[in-house]
Amino acid sequence: MTGATGMTGPTAPAVTANYLQDTAAPFATNSATAVTLPLTNVVQNGTAITQNANGTIHLAPNQTYSVDYNVTAMVPPGSNGGASMTFNGGLIPGTPSTFSNPTGALTFRANLSAGAIIESGASGGDLVLKVNSSNFGTSTFDFTSVNVIKIA
Repeated sequence: MTGATGMTGPTAPAVTANYLQDTAAPFATNSATAVTLPLTNVVQNGTAITQNANGTIHLAPNQTYSVDYNVTAMVPPGSNGGASMTFNGGLIPGTPSTFSNPTGALTFRANLSAGAIIESGASGGDLVLKVNSSNFGTSTFDFTSVNVIKIA
């Protein structure tokens, strides 16, 4: 149908939503250097966001995406736990989230989360969730969720 302002109703072009949600199995590390958290696909639609075999997420070129993550860290006394997202190896501003547990305290469950809007550039690239722990103990990361939505 054509209305006063153009195509309307069932004859309008179909829009494909592009989104992805990933999770991760519980993961333990005592590395102060950020390590890649291997992700597993839960739901995916469209072709602008794909899951790589190594557990990272590939974003198509010249697109704008909303990305966010949520992960729970079990941080032992005297240690720090952290998470952040990178795109093509570079830290995405605003995504680092950290927790410091004082010495003498009990192991603490901390929720680490952040989100950002990113542009994939002319070549696209890989989105990675990284986690780290430091000082006296091993932090365990679980209840992980990563969401990516193509917005333009």
